[in-house]
Amino acid sequence: MILIIAEKPSLARNICDAIGNTKKRDGYYEGEGYIVTWALGHLFQLCDVEDYTGEENARWKLDNLPFYPDEFRYKLRTKAKSKAVDSGVAKQFSVIEKLCNRNDVDKIVNAGDADREGEIIIRLCIQNALKTPKQLCRLWLPDQTRETIQAELSQLRESSGYNNLASEGFSRTYVDWLYGINLTRYATLKSGALLRVGRVIIPIVKAIYDRDMAIRNFVPTTYYGIVSKALTDGEEIELVSTRKYAKEEL
Repeated sequence: MILIIAEKPSLARNICDAIGNTKKRDGYYEGEGYIVTWALGHLFQLCDVEDYTGEENARWKLDNLPFYPDEFRYKLRTKAKSKAVDSGVAKQFSVIEKLCNRNDVDKIVNAGDADREGEIIIRLCIQNALKTPKQLCRLWLPDQTRETIQAELSQLRESSGYNNLASEGFSRTYVDWLYGINLTRYATLKSGALLRVGRVIIPIVKAIYDRDMAIRNFVPTTYYGIVSKALTDGEEIELVSTRKYAKEEL
């Protein structure tokens, strides 16, 4: 049997449609020599600082910075603003774990999205679920049409061929975590107010700030533009130059 782990339920359904004649089970589909199950996007997240240091060191202190683990560890995704594991996540991973270790499954296929994030989402599931070595392959889908899925199923590639892509994905994840954990704590302790720092949030906040400042400091001025009209298929189209001209330029 070939076990395919899709990144999302919608992709799993598309794969089953391409395979044909599969039956729905609890958390997976089965038929025609295939088992198709799915993740729910990220089932795993990087452990928190307290998972490495213990709850007794949970208080934020400057002398604990910078923090970086000797080895990054993952855990099942928790609920928002909670340390409890999301029940839906736990249930689906339990399904994946049982399927990975079924005696009749001899090949496991990573069907994450065709990018570095999709690559590591399914790799983490397999790494945490699989108890004994099995053949690992990759289903690379640039699109999800039936024709593409059928073609790619007929030419599965060895998972090892995507190791560099996985390394890129893990590296970005680790850098984001280190950046956010350390700079958020440092900026918060120095300022006395919670300041969230992250690779993505900082440029977004800066763009919003720049726009707000441009609006606040806006000074109305008179300018001139070039406008012309043309007929296209019987319709009059107005063409406006994007360049603005001062009066003395005219």
